[in-house]
Amino acid sequence: MINIPSSILCRMAARSSISRGFATSVVTKSEAKTPIQKVGWEYLLKQRSKNRPIAPHLTIYQPQLTWMLSGFHRISGCVMAGTLLVGGVGFAVLPFDFTTFVEFVRGWNLPCAVTAVFKYIIAFPIIFHTLNGIRFLGFDLAKGVDNIGQVYKSGWLVFALSAVIALAIVVNSCQNKNKAVKSA
Repeated sequence: MINIPSSILCRMAARSSISRGFATSVVTKSEAKTPIQKVGWEYLLKQRSKNRPIAPHLTIYQPQLTWMLSGFHRISGCVMAGTLLVGGVGFAVLPFDFTTFVEFVRGWNLPCAVTAVFKYIIAFPIIFHTLNGIRFLGFDLAKGVDNIGQVYKSGWLVFALSAVIALAIVVNSCQNKNKAVKSA
């Protein structure tokens, strides 16, 4: 007879009972266990037969500032992180560094109007993400969430401040570029 330690047998028995519990708790399409599950399944089949969406999606909701700013906050954070990752790896692997790249772009002598657009596209998400992150930290501290009006006011304030600050940065950089060109 094989001599198996009891601790191993106990672990094996516990694992099989846990996995059996998971396997029996899943409701399959064909077998609903309760009358409510049967009604729910029949409702979903009826919705599918009418070509209606089974789950809610963004196209059925009226756009709201709260979820648009939250979504843009997440998207801007992901884009900035991805840009830093790709840029960091790119400049680590490529035979030139960031300053060489900037000087290469400056060598094109693009008009300030063209570079201003690109600078604004870069500056606005950074400033928005920073200001909105501060706003969200306030929400975590339960500040400014007493009513939906306060939430909307702070959202519009963050959006407007981001636009104004980004514009000020771009205008300042164009003025500095013009001063540098005149003095040269």
